[in-house]
Amino acid sequence: MLIIGLCFLLVPLLQIIPLPLALLETLSPVRGQWARTLLKLGNISSTTISYEPLATWMRLAWWLFLLTFAVLLAQALNSGRAKYPVWLLHSLFVLAGLEAIYGILQALLPGLGVLWNMDPQTGLAYKGSARGTFINRNHYAAFLGLLWPVLLAYVLILKSPRKMEHVLGKRAQAQVLVQQKVFAVFCLALVILGLVLSQSRGGILGALLSFTLLYLFAGLRQKRVAAALFACWIIMLGYGTIIGFDDISNRFSQIGQGATGRIEIWKDGWNAVRDHPLTGTGLGTYPSVGRAYQNAFSPQLRAHHAHNDYLEAVVEMGLPAAGILILGIWALWCSRAFFLWRKRQTMDPDRLVLAAGSLAALGGYILHSGVEFNNAIPANQLTAVMVAIFHIHISRENTDQAGQTD
Repeated sequence: MLIIGLCFLLVPLLQIIPLPLALLETLSPVRGQWARTLLKLGNISSTTISYEPLATWMRLAWWLFLLTFAVLLAQALNSGRAKYPVWLLHSLFVLAGLEAIYGILQALLPGLGVLWNMDPQTGLAYKGSARGTFINRNHYAAFLGLLWPVLLAYVLILKSPRKMEHVLGKRAQAQVLVQQKVFAVFCLALVILGLVLSQSRGGILGALLSFTLLYLFAGLRQKRVAAALFACWIIMLGYGTIIGFDDISNRFSQIGQGATGRIEIWKDGWNAVRDHPLTGTGLGTYPSVGRAYQNAFSPQLRAHHAHNDYLEAVVEMGLPAAGILILGIWALWCSRAFFLWRKRQTMDPDRLVLAAGSLAALGGYILHSGVEFNNAIPANQLTAVMVAIFHIHISRENTDQAGQTD
């Protein structure tokens, strides 16, 4: 995995290396024509593949940070002696709970914007929708969608009251753990409610997919998955009945209009791909390059992203590199799904549920990325990497222990 990550770092690195003009025109004819024209006009031009070398440099630095973060997190998880990293799961509960409460308050108090963003246009762009510390409600939904399946899996592996009392031997301590479990279920219900109140159609549909995947891969815990989620839905619907779901139903009734707008943006993005099929325009350059191709909106209204992470990757990286990356991500997810499906009867039940929850979260995320630009948001990218490393750790740890036992 580390070697593969380092190989993909070569893509933005090659895009920012100055090339001979003749070679640039061969690799990317449209980019070469622009460079030649600018050289004739002002003798000032860049002969790099990237239209914005600085933006590509910044994206390269970010990719390097993500790779370093993944390695350090994997080492931290592997150094622990516990059956699973409780500290990480508790941290996720706090993070997701705070985001959920903030988002619910935004739905209850439409005038409450994003506190760190004081811009009157973007700060209240999705007035009345839950969006937490995110400007875009869809990115907020994607963030919670990455966390709630993992949190649900953690709730499922917590011991029942009788088992806790039997293990601990003290009723008082068992009651404390029961209270913690009740609090965890309540917090999880708030997270699901925050996701629903975001009014993100892709996020809500992705959450339904995640639950389906978690249920399928939970093995012997399928009944507990359904029971835990049922409790969360009861709490969520109780709050939602008071708040009201009219805005959400209206959002889904307008799904055709949203699809039409995205299709127009995708057409514009595909025009950019046809002009730069091999090398792309440079990592991180879509916000500027897209303006030259965009016809979906008026000149005063521009989309800074393709609203499709896969298409945006193809525009910026070119068909060969982006194709390998996209196919690799889906192939890796499918291989992990196939592994869990084969091991669902023999794998340690607790690890199976945690692995299924993290895999389901990633499945909903990469599907949602087909209609949104979640990977353009650093918080979402970082969270996706964290959940992926957590899933690999849980699955690999079980495999290692099984090999030692045999």
